[in-house]
Amino acid sequence: MHSPLFCNLPVTNTTLSSTLLASIDPKKTSYSLIERIRVISSYIDDANERDLYNIFADIVFEIFGRGSDKGWELDKLKTKISDEQKYINREPDSVYHFLSSSGNIFKLCYKLLSSNLLKFNIYFSDLPIELRQKIDKSFGPSYYGSRFLYHADSISPIGLNLNSFEYYMFHFAIYGLKLTSDDISNGNYDSNQLSVYKLLCLEYLKYFLPLDNSASMILPQIQFNVLSPIPNQKQNTSTSKLLNFIKKDVASNDLLSENILSSSWMLTSEATWRSEVVAFFFADIWLNCNVLTNASFIDLTKLIRCFIKHLHLYSNCAKHQPVDNLKLVLMARHGIQIYQYLSYYMVNWPQDFSFRLMLENWLCYIQPWRYDDLSKQQCSITELEMNDKWRIFIIRNLLCYTKLFYLAIKRFICIDVCSPRYSIMVYRMLKVFTHPYLLKLVLDIEQMYTSNQPQHKKWNMLLSECLVEAEGPLFKYELMFSEERNHEYKLFYVKLQKSLDHVAVELGRYQEDQIGRNNSSMLELILSPRKNKMSDYTLNEWKDIQTNLKSSLMFMEQIINVNVTTMPIMADLSAWSISGVSGNNTTSSIFNKSHSLIQSFERSTMNLSFRPVIRAKEWEIDPDYLEALSYENYFLVNLSKFLRNTVELYCNSQILHLSTENSMFAGVLRQTLIRKPMKIFSYEPRNDGSGKRVRTPKILPPTISFRWMASYYTLSWILFLLTLIWVFNNTGFWIGLFYVLRILYFCLKYLIGYAPPFSWDNIHEN
Repeated sequence: MHSPLFCNLPVTNTTLSSTLLASIDPKKTSYSLIERIRVISSYIDDANERDLYNIFADIVFEIFGRGSDKGWELDKLKTKISDEQKYINREPDSVYHFLSSSGNIFKLCYKLLSSNLLKFNIYFSDLPIELRQKIDKSFGPSYYGSRFLYHADSISPIGLNLNSFEYYMFHFAIYGLKLTSDDISNGNYDSNQLSVYKLLCLEYLKYFLPLDNSASMILPQIQFNVLSPIPNQKQNTSTSKLLNFIKKDVASNDLLSENILSSSWMLTSEATWRSEVVAFFFADIWLNCNVLTNASFIDLTKLIRCFIKHLHLYSNCAKHQPVDNLKLVLMARHGIQIYQYLSYYMVNWPQDFSFRLMLENWLCYIQPWRYDDLSKQQCSITELEMNDKWRIFIIRNLLCYTKLFYLAIKRFICIDVCSPRYSIMVYRMLKVFTHPYLLKLVLDIEQMYTSNQPQHKKWNMLLSECLVEAEGPLFKYELMFSEERNHEYKLFYVKLQKSLDHVAVELGRYQEDQIGRNNSSMLELILSPRKNKMSDYTLNEWKDIQTNLKSSLMFMEQIINVNVTTMPIMADLSAWSISGVSGNNTTSSIFNKSHSLIQSFERSTMNLSFRPVIRAKEWEIDPDYLEALSYENYFLVNLSKFLRNTVELYCNSQILHLSTENSMFAGVLRQTLIRKPMKIFSYEPRNDGSGKRVRTPKILPPTISFRWMASYYTLSWILFLLTLIWVFNNTGFWIGLFYVLRILYFCLKYLIGYAPPFSWDNIHEN
């Protein structure tokens, strides 16, 4: 399945085989990947510069494909990792060594850097639509703007003009948007396996952003000026450097020195341009394209986390002080892009368990101290060290701590946290924000920004610039513990308590049922029905959920307690000891201790109308149009979407009529085929520039859903029935009789009033 990010059809490139491979054996029509690599490597060693220039673009298209074609399919070639040793099959091993930083592909790139006139064109028609639109707006002093390719008779750019290294790395980063199949969903996931593409990503990051040396010392040392542009009368040539994509950076903690602030641009030397290009392409392409339009976005999300972790390591863990200052400015340069990426997907990510990946990316980014020194533990960081070393990072990324935390809380309010995976998500998120000094530092920065005192002018200028760059000039900053956000925090706190109560009830029912069945004979177990319905989870899972929610409740109280000194209305929290949560007391004792707190929320601390905790899942899109889940087949999911669209196209009026008709036939269909109307919610930004979002409900009319057919459970049941029919001759009759009785059962339910016509004039949120 080709990625919908690309609008053009895949192009099959035969130029490479006709010029190189056919010269070996004209009668042979197909070559293995190892043979192709051997021929290309030999050609790189022997050919002159002109021939290499003519074949370079064909080699890149051979590797990565063109459009939605995937070339060598680097994400399908798997390696096996064990004890940090690579065990690669012969074919993936050849590909990895050919494309590694010391491989022949970079030998080819460096050969073609000998002349500034050797440039390669990338046309916008070959790029993903979103990336094309973004690049097309990059006029003026920008990285892309200085590399535009123009038509002779037009002032509008038609593509990019890049040198060989930029051309290769651009296509390598673009390939990350083509990652399709997810091994987890296919049931073939092996934690010890890595794709060649991911292994190459990690190798490029370690080589071009080294931890033990300066980026200016990367071999080979390129002495010629590779950054000089081709003279072009249509582009702005007023700048003498092409490092215009480097934004205003504060390079060190010495923020208050005048010489730092007086320099509006941090320019680097020619020696570090390769490192900057690699980081720029990874950030600009991966973080700015809508990965949710791709067939599988899980692999790319994992790669982005590896990229963020390496940026932290590169900025914090270098034992060699670089002469180029790149390690001091790289994280600040890409921080806004990372925030915008996290902010967008915090709202638009599907309501399923894959959100854990996005949550991990966010928590990874906002904890740079985890990658400062691998021998240090979080608890060993002192308050002075937190303030001195990480204050600038928190100022630059203040929205990642305040706004994203608020968006995450709103998201978890809308879902049922009484599940093992969701409860651990909530626990991990809240645990991060109970860092001993994190919230105190965040509130101190907010106080400094709102007070606007002269001695804090330079800090406030830095924060204002970051806010404007992240959200636009009309953005108005909202405090982390504003009145509206406090309201949501309280709702989430009450939700945690009610969820904990529900878990206690489920545990009691589970244990009661287990005791009853243990005291029953075998005959009683067979003949008597279960007293309680089967539980959703095992006993150990319910205990894990209870542990996670208890800890989360304690963490949430600590987070609110941090604001007691600045918010007098929260003073009631300080009188409540958290020992009941962290000790061995039961769930009921926790509720007894917090009963006065809940009453305080309802009476004196909340002037807004109290809303009940919504236990139903809120869909941002129609659930039939979600991407394939872990228990569904990807192709059958697409087939179900196609069938539903086709049925709605030709039979929509009949479906609406049957959903409201008062007849037995319509009543049976309403119980079997027609899905009842439902309410979904969308989150849209306000027009006042405040950055707040408004939840807008939308009613979905009745329809016929075919999503059930994509489940592996349904497929297993169908195969089981077909096997019975094939083995036993009379099975088909009994299965038919069963469904006839089932239809009669539905008719009886309709006659006694259990299948009335649908009415969607007043659908509640539950």
